[in-house]
Amino acid sequence: MKKMWKLGIALILIIPLLSGCYGEQQQNENLESGKIKVMYHDEPSFYNDYGNLFKMKNPKIEFDVISMNNVLANREQNGAWDDHAELKKLIETYKPDVLLLNENLFEDYARQGRLYDIETMIAKDKFDIDAISPGLIEMIRGKGDGKLYGLAPSFYADVLYFNRDLFKQHHIDMPTNKMTWKQLFELSRRFTNTGTGEKKIVGLYQDYGVEQMLQEIASSSGLRLLDAKADRLLINSDGWKEAIKLVTNAVRDKFIYLQASNQNSEEKAEAFYRGQATMTINGPWLTKELKARALFDSASKSFEWDIVTMPVDPSSPDESANVHVSEIYAVSEDSPNKQAAWEFVKFVNSADMASAASRTANGKLPARPGVLKDIEGKSTEPFYLLTPKTTPSFEESLGSTAASKEFNQLFQPVLSEELQAIIDDKQTVEEAIAVLEVKGQEALQKAKSKKAEK
Repeated sequence: MKKMWKLGIALILIIPLLSGCYGEQQQNENLESGKIKVMYHDEPSFYNDYGNLFKMKNPKIEFDVISMNNVLANREQNGAWDDHAELKKLIETYKPDVLLLNENLFEDYARQGRLYDIETMIAKDKFDIDAISPGLIEMIRGKGDGKLYGLAPSFYADVLYFNRDLFKQHHIDMPTNKMTWKQLFELSRRFTNTGTGEKKIVGLYQDYGVEQMLQEIASSSGLRLLDAKADRLLINSDGWKEAIKLVTNAVRDKFIYLQASNQNSEEKAEAFYRGQATMTINGPWLTKELKARALFDSASKSFEWDIVTMPVDPSSPDESANVHVSEIYAVSEDSPNKQAAWEFVKFVNSADMASAASRTANGKLPARPGVLKDIEGKSTEPFYLLTPKTTPSFEESLGSTAASKEFNQLFQPVLSEELQAIIDDKQTVEEAIAVLEVKGQEALQKAKSKKAEK
């Protein structure tokens, strides 16, 4: 599948490239000869995705591809908290001209003055960044203390999918953009006790547990789990108390159906596909899955579906913690080839590349909303309507400290146990928070001590 969409991009772009009308400069305005070092996943995918196409326009430019594969493989084995140190080692060793960074590492490097401010080059080349989603540009500038040190060609966003047929059948108002979590759960509650037996219908369904749902609510509300120095838990607050009450009440009273929270959940594993759940939260890839599902799953049903934005915090209704980027391209401040490096960053983030990428089904959304009007006949507006939240997500609130992974491993089982105790009416929210505060602080200290011993 991956090879097919890469081939699709090549076929889409090759004719305008060869004719000399691709991009903002003419073919005879190629860069001087030279070589630039570029970070990428691996060399073959680099040339398939960008390198070969770029060289058609700039044949005298050579690439030295710095493969990130080994680092990414270590991340899969050791957890996402361990990849920064390895990536930094890679960068220190090979000193790439073009850096491919995630949000956290980009922010670290931007604030350390290790990235080149591309604003001047953008103005000089009249590169149209106004057509890029303003929220993404603001987010990237925010991570650079107001300066623009990089660009992201794509982003990810979750939305709320819903089954229009079920809402019509039960005469219930359809979901709307920018609902709150409370409104979503109340809407889901209206489907309680609808249908019987195999035809029983549930409202909101997710294939994860109560802990993850709490994290979703906490992220959208801007709740931090740890303080800025990652020294103290902040869970004993009105915000956390409200979030915990909201999700545990919904699970206990069966307003929402979380697969991991129910012992006999096997039959509901495919609930949304099979027309047994009215709503589910997921990313853009689900649009293709819904279309293809019936081809290999006889139990899946064809139905009219639609999407609206993720639930939001009423205090910041235009923001979402579920809008994020995984790849930001930046030019190293120490690069001796800044012009060539910028030309490559500009190429990756160009309108033509965005248009080509919009024709693929890789789960990413082009950063330029104008090039992707619909997916499977549905407007993409809900994906683009909310801007990235300025406060940290739940995961980011754990901090990027060395002890983060160890703390999470110790704290998550405690959190799961206490949330389930609330659902089972074995203790109150206040009692659970008191336990979480004490045991969470102990877990934090153990995690720091364990990391210090290594």
